[in-house]
Amino acid sequence: MKHLKHPRWFLVVVLCSFVSGSFTSTGLAENWPEWRGPSRNGVSHETGLPSKWGSESGIHWKAKLTGNGVSSPVIWEDRIFLTAADGPSQQDLRIICLSTNDGSMLWELRLWGTSPTLHHTSKSDMATPTPMTDGKFVYAFFGTGDVFCVDANGGLVWQRSLASEYGPFENRFGHSSSPAMLDDLLYFQCDHYGSSYVLAIDRNTGENRWKKDRPGVWHSWSSPQLMNRPDHSNELLVCAATKLDALHPQTGNVLWTVSGLQRECIPTPVTGQGLIFAVSGPKGAAMAIRPGGTGDVSATHVIWKSQRGTPYVPSPILFGKFYYIVDDQGVATCLDADTGKLVWQNRLGGSFTASPVAGDGMVYFTNDDGETTVIRAGEKKFVEVSRNLLGEPVYSSAAISQGNLFLRTPKNLVCIRSSLNSPLR
Repeated sequence: MKHLKHPRWFLVVVLCSFVSGSFTSTGLAENWPEWRGPSRNGVSHETGLPSKWGSESGIHWKAKLTGNGVSSPVIWEDRIFLTAADGPSQQDLRIICLSTNDGSMLWELRLWGTSPTLHHTSKSDMATPTPMTDGKFVYAFFGTGDVFCVDANGGLVWQRSLASEYGPFENRFGHSSSPAMLDDLLYFQCDHYGSSYVLAIDRNTGENRWKKDRPGVWHSWSSPQLMNRPDHSNELLVCAATKLDALHPQTGNVLWTVSGLQRECIPTPVTGQGLIFAVSGPKGAAMAIRPGGTGDVSATHVIWKSQRGTPYVPSPILFGKFYYIVDDQGVATCLDADTGKLVWQNRLGGSFTASPVAGDGMVYFTNDDGETTVIRAGEKKFVEVSRNLLGEPVYSSAAISQGNLFLRTPKNLVCIRSSLNSPLR
């Protein structure tokens, strides 16, 4: 498999501020290396996070972005990585590296996509999946079916065209599933109207470790999740139409299945307290699931179900003992994670695409208008801390790192820091 000699690739590396060597250490701050952060649950363990800002206050810096994209930023020490796409059919792909210090561009890698597909005009595109990094390499997946591994300075290491190998993605809104990583394996959930499959790739070489075909599975936009069980074994969780499958991470074999999801799955499941929390929509049920078992465990391993305020697009969040949901119409719901019972429900206003993030005792809900409602977590009633209007639309989920909140708008990446209260310069 000659991944570096595909005749259709076109690449240009723009080194705007070349920094040789590996990433620079910035102290004890937590990295945000993949979709929804270090545990893929949307939760940061940092403290001193910002709670109040506006379009002209509390902003550390704002960096103009090239291309389009709704993928989330990922952060490793002093570097931020994003993906973007542009061109008449969004076949021009970009991997972008910015400095966490001031948002300046360090490098940009431009590539040519294999097979652009349908996408939503404003809320999805070929750069919807979020990239990931291990501190040495960046792994970027695009809706065109292309996978790239680059080093810290933008040098191409290997590449794959899943669309050329297994057929282009066929679904509405474009492909949005973000890859997951465990040890030396990258996992890609490729469920669509065509031939669906889950793929495990060696992250060092780009070669297949296993490929699990999924006949009868179609159109999922959810991202895979990893569950670490009490016995220290792992399960690879994939939500698709009508069911959640747990796969063996090393073989792809199905371990167990829970039915009861809706036909269209977009939110990524989260884990915590020894349970799996999954939801699908529209108007589906949220459920807490005990891992383990064999075969169909729907009747034995579902701890509770709730249809209170379930979302279609945003992924929920588990923070402490509470499960927080916001639906697409802006209704926030808090459920008791142990029982599924309603704790509180409150209308935030606006429509929602981005998934909430949490940290430092707060949950951040950002709507499509760019207004972030910050609430106090762990309360048995709705406690609003602040409402913060950025002045630009936001469809991408936020990232948290080094005491900063990073919000991507259609044109900019915005870094918000709690220690700054002066107007934006």
